[in-house]
Amino acid sequence: MHLQTVGAVILIGSGGTTRQEQLVYRAVQASMLDLLDVLNAQGISPVIVAGADLDWLPDGLNVIRDVDRGSFHFGERLAGLVERYDLSPVIYFGAGSAPLLDQEMVGLMRGMLYQSEFGQSTQIPDHIALTNNLHSSDWIGISHARDALPIIRQAERDNSLAWMLQQDWDFDVRVLSGVRPASSMDLDTPADLAIIRRHPACPPHLSEALRDSLLDRIQLDAILDVIRRNGSQLALAGRVSPLAWQALSKATQCWIRVYSEERGMVASERLARGEVTSLPGRLLDLVGPVGFFDELARMADAAIIDTRVLMAACGHYPDRAERFASDLFLTDAIGDSWLQAFTAAAAQARIPVLLGGHGAVGGGLYALAEIVAPRRS
Repeated sequence: MHLQTVGAVILIGSGGTTRQEQLVYRAVQASMLDLLDVLNAQGISPVIVAGADLDWLPDGLNVIRDVDRGSFHFGERLAGLVERYDLSPVIYFGAGSAPLLDQEMVGLMRGMLYQSEFGQSTQIPDHIALTNNLHSSDWIGISHARDALPIIRQAERDNSLAWMLQQDWDFDVRVLSGVRPASSMDLDTPADLAIIRRHPACPPHLSEALRDSLLDRIQLDAILDVIRRNGSQLALAGRVSPLAWQALSKATQCWIRVYSEERGMVASERLARGEVTSLPGRLLDLVGPVGFFDELARMADAAIIDTRVLMAACGHYPDRAERFASDLFLTDAIGDSWLQAFTAAAAQARIPVLLGGHGAVGGGLYALAEIVAPRRS
């Protein structure tokens, strides 16, 4: 008989070989250890950790290790784990997807999923999914997970799963990040690491992993100084979350210029199809990288840019190692001449610039709001 418990699956990928990739991978590993502490404290069981290399996990953890075999497909892998370990309800996490997810939020998820699957509550739907982001899910809890298996199997990546459940199945999908918005932050890029290491709730394993001088290359402290200064001007560009921008605006008294575009470009597969377009990218083409940052410096005192939109729109989307090298201003580690010139211009700009991915203008903005609110001048 199926036990009435809420289980969890954590998938962790490979780390890469370059210093910048290993920096992010070590942070993801540390964040996963912090997450395991939270799940254990909330009675989430069993917890399955799956990945290609799990030898780094400390002995004595209350987890089931399931090593990847053969080719990887996200949906097939997750569905297989749900079936193999009879997990329903289940909470899925990408490793590094929940660095600020606390016990209160996990307890809320556990209670709602349990009531949906086993309870008689009239307040909670029979089939429910709880996620951090409808259009780009990094973690998601699913009641009656067996009913969701046909949809889970179709998912090429986790970002699209919440949207697929809402569109293609009889699930009530709810975004929980509004309860504590910074819980929507995940660790995808060096920029995310630079932000979270300044957050007062950065958990212990992760905090230790972020004691790396490589992150000092990111000008986050200078950007925080701008954000805290009344009447300053901040520019945001890329897949800017409207609610995250609003949260930062409420926490500060700076003027914020926003150009938001291409939200959902990964989940919708526009990136894969080469359909990403960008108006700032067009300006970049017209005036070149130095001219681009000169124009930006005339309008703002600091900038946070989701560069993945620009890379895709301008036809220069290199591998992860080079994207991370750009975030860290490691121009010598960038082989793509366009990205190298762009990164050098950003490093030499008259204003501090943060280069990153979706997280920098999504969950990262919520985290920045929490960082600056207590100490804003």
